[in-house]
Amino acid sequence: MRKYSKSNKGFSVETRGPRNGACNICGEVGPLTEDHTPPKGCVRPTEVELLHITHALSASVPKVKRSFSQNGVKYRTLCGRCNNKLLGHTYDPYLIAVANGTAALLQSSLYLPSPLAVPARPQAIMRSVLGHIAAQGVDRYRKGPHTEEVRDYILDLSKPLPQALSMYYWAYPHKPQVLVRDASYIDLGRQEPFLAWFIKFFPLAFLVAWDASPTLPFPVQSLNPWRNSTFDMETELPLSLRPLPPEGWPEAPTAYSALLYGREAIVAHTASTKKKK
Repeated sequence: MRKYSKSNKGFSVETRGPRNGACNICGEVGPLTEDHTPPKGCVRPTEVELLHITHALSASVPKVKRSFSQNGVKYRTLCGRCNNKLLGHTYDPYLIAVANGTAALLQSSLYLPSPLAVPARPQAIMRSVLGHIAAQGVDRYRKGPHTEEVRDYILDLSKPLPQALSMYYWAYPHKPQVLVRDASYIDLGRQEPFLAWFIKFFPLAFLVAWDASPTLPFPVQSLNPWRNSTFDMETELPLSLRPLPPEGWPEAPTAYSALLYGREAIVAHTASTKKKK
């Protein structure tokens, strides 16, 4: 069962995979569980409307079947061990702590200096982010030539972040959630495309660049300095509150960038009380 279909009107969004299949993280075949992306605790689970990103960015309202998900964005694509023991128990608590701390800062009425410092465990955060983006899509264990490297990194706490990956983050004070597993980001000036994964939810956004050390147009922070740190190492991550990238970056095309999207690229909005047929 495929989770996405394509017609002459574009991609329609589906999120429920088979009850049994290959786990998107470890590749083992067996019962699959639903993964909340982003994890519960980072955002309040509410009903959301899902659109493929090409529809969400369209100037006109696309005539496609509307897709809704109860209690946030969920993908039934992970085995119980990867979903519950690794992500839910071992990695997610550190991402949730950073998200909640950042949310408190963004919602503060005080004038705060920039950059700030947020207590964090970088290796747990990087694994959490990669694991939840990897959960997107049905039968998507394969991740190109670096499949086993990413798998081993998420499964083994002693591994460094694979050299093929670079990870960046910034404050995201906006409501729409953006989840993209497949995109090719093209810097129109440098003509240097790179494969990108990214996830955005209030109050944080993360970008993963594959096989590249891109020159990004905004002063976002990097997690790369901690790629070789131990899993239990804790530090204070710098977090700039100004200037911030525009709300639609990097997914929206600009005068200096363009993107090509695959199937796993969606925007989630809080569902309206009246659903149009």
